[in-house]
Amino acid sequence: MAFFLRQWIAGLTSALILAAALISAGSPAAAEAEDYKVDVGDRLTISVYGKPELSGTFQVRADGNVALHLLGPVTVAGLTMREIEERIETEARERFSSRESVLVDMQEYRDVFVLGAVDTPGAYEYRPGLTVMKAVAMAGGFERLQEEMSSDREIQNARNTVAEAKSRLNFAQSERDALARELARLDGGDAPAGVGEGSSLDQEQEHLVGLRRSLLEDLKQGATLKSSLADEEAGMLDQRRALILERLEATQEQLEGMQELESRGLARKEQTLGLKIDLSEYNADLLEIAAFVSRAKQTRANAESDIQEAQTEYRLKLLQDKLEADQRVALEQTDLEMALDYLRRASPAAAADLGTAVETVYEVFRGGSDTAERVSPTATLAPEDVLMISFEPVLNNG
Repeated sequence: MAFFLRQWIAGLTSALILAAALISAGSPAAAEAEDYKVDVGDRLTISVYGKPELSGTFQVRADGNVALHLLGPVTVAGLTMREIEERIETEARERFSSRESVLVDMQEYRDVFVLGAVDTPGAYEYRPGLTVMKAVAMAGGFERLQEEMSSDREIQNARNTVAEAKSRLNFAQSERDALARELARLDGGDAPAGVGEGSSLDQEQEHLVGLRRSLLEDLKQGATLKSSLADEEAGMLDQRRALILERLEATQEQLEGMQELESRGLARKEQTLGLKIDLSEYNADLLEIAAFVSRAKQTRANAESDIQEAQTEYRLKLLQDKLEADQRVALEQTDLEMALDYLRRASPAAAADLGTAVETVYEVFRGGSDTAERVSPTATLAPEDVLMISFEPVLNNG
């Protein structure tokens, strides 16, 4: 008797659950839940009318199945609630040769994750119709400063921090732009878009780069002068060599004639010997001139090499300084963003006075993706989505 009573109570309970579900089916949340596709990690409440041994709460396993008593594993991942009901009814009919009424409801959804500039970052259970703003509310709203600024002096200190950060950023940008213009000049092209030189700070940086350029020009002029002097020396040596060659040829002819006369007894040996000595001296002069010409050519080659090396070193130093300037700009930009964010949260009015605005950025990483999707506050979320909240300062260049 007790067994039949338990069966009757279980059947009545299932019927009541089914009736309650039918009553609430017209609500928007229920309508959206009907289209929801179950996945691994969801917990389902499955009620089989008249079969309490098949009913209960089941979590979708990693293989996408739920393990029902007597029926065994049933694949539910990727199906809606209604499709799961139909599948269980079909398998129960095949197993027990009877038509069963099945109700499937969501016991517990998988989590969504809310991170970034919220009061309580963490994991929160998904609910149908969950939007970005609802998720922010679940996480306690936007982040607040742990210690509120209460005095005008503290707010002024925050303003000063922003002003100093802006000044450092402007200096770094001006330095970077001046280096970019100089590199463009070396390449014979125009300065990159957005790189100007209108402010006094830009002109100061341009002057500093000009001083560096003048040092290079001085070195090039010195090397060019050295090369020019070497060319003049080589030219003079060539003229002297030509003169000595003429004398050498003339002396050689005289020597041949004198040797002919000496063989006939018409000239003395001393005369022939004197001409031979002259020839030897001329040849020695030619060797010395050749050495001087070689040295002059080497001097010119060294000067040209010095110019090329100086230009290469100058360009490499500009590229290195430009890279370091880019890094400083990025660092100062980050510092300014942090200072503006701090001031905005402490005193929005003070931030507005500085001509700045701060945009709230909502980004969602969906389905385990590494790529963020920028969304609106009314965008809907899905289980296992990661919502990232941040503040992005918008600078007023004026």
